[in-house]
Amino acid sequence: MLYTFLKDTAQFFRQHLIALIIITVGLGFLFEVLFVLLQGAFAEFPYAWPLMLLQWVGGVWASAAVVLYVRQSLNNQYLPPKDAITQALPWVLPLAGVQILTGFAVGLGLLLIVPGIYFGVRLALATFYLIDGREPIPDALRKAWTGSMGFGWIIFGGYALIYGVLLLVSQIVVGSLDLAEGYGPLNFIIALIFKPVGAFALIFGFRIYSEAVKQPAKP
Repeated sequence: MLYTFLKDTAQFFRQHLIALIIITVGLGFLFEVLFVLLQGAFAEFPYAWPLMLLQWVGGVWASAAVVLYVRQSLNNQYLPPKDAITQALPWVLPLAGVQILTGFAVGLGLLLIVPGIYFGVRLALATFYLIDGREPIPDALRKAWTGSMGFGWIIFGGYALIYGVLLLVSQIVVGSLDLAEGYGPLNFIIALIFKPVGAFALIFGFRIYSEAVKQPAKP
């Protein structure tokens, strides 16, 4: 079953690659440019956390836009990438809330490692219940928890494979390049190249979510 989900994900990703690149790389380019422009202004901040926050917001926005695009495409309705980006803006704050709460639960669980992974798997579908299901944040988290039942190993295996391959490839790429200290042009380009991987992971998650909502309601 994992193979089927990954195969369907890869097929959708290939068919909609240009639109997904426009969404993820387009927003990524905007926020990476802002990162570069503001880098000097926040040089005094420890770990430049305002810039990290800025990049995270950009990632949240891109995630919401991808979900809206995938949602419409699976309903046989074309949503232009620029419309997906603009329509995703109101979802940035709610989705940020879901990600913060999910991250908090996973972070607490990671103190014992296994519970953190478990919480991450059980809440992995919250993004889709929030945006596609139009559920409030608490209900999105609750429905993700119950909706993931029966799909746990698929979610874990799929995300582990996707991000495991990404980690491996990124280590090979980074290790083969002479990256300058700080944030140079190569860092900028590499950051953009890997943006569409997030879209692939979201498509995979949406596929599982689509199957989960077809199941009878769980107590």
